[in-house]
Amino acid sequence: MPVEIHLTCDDGTQDGGGTMSLYRWLIADPELRGLARVSTAPVPSGEGHMGGATEIVNVVLGNTIALTNLLVAVAAWRDSRPRTPQVRLERDGESITVSEASPETVERILRTWERGRGGEPDAGDAGDAEREESE
Repeated sequence: MPVEIHLTCDDGTQDGGGTMSLYRWLIADPELRGLARVSTAPVPSGEGHMGGATEIVNVVLGNTIALTNLLVAVAAWRDSRPRTPQVRLERDGESITVSEASPETVERILRTWERGRGGEPDAGDAGDAEREESE
């Protein structure tokens, strides 16, 4: 079953340039090529997305391995920025804001989303990945 993720970021700019930079990074990532469909869409009006973003990056993935590759690519993009932006990832109405890009954060995101899909509860906390519920 395909997994759809929506991403926005707050890089401190008013024009949402960080989200478009993230989009360009993801479409160029060789680990995602062939595993993900990456596109952009305007931010729906009234939605509480990050910063001045005017676009959302939509990623449709075919499997969990592709999801892991996406999270690693987002972490690499964050590390490449002069000012490390926060990235908001939304899946099935549940949002996680990432403000740190360690491998442990990637693992926590995967565990958090797996829990939400009926997986085993995680004894640890979400660390620097904040979990939010969308309405």
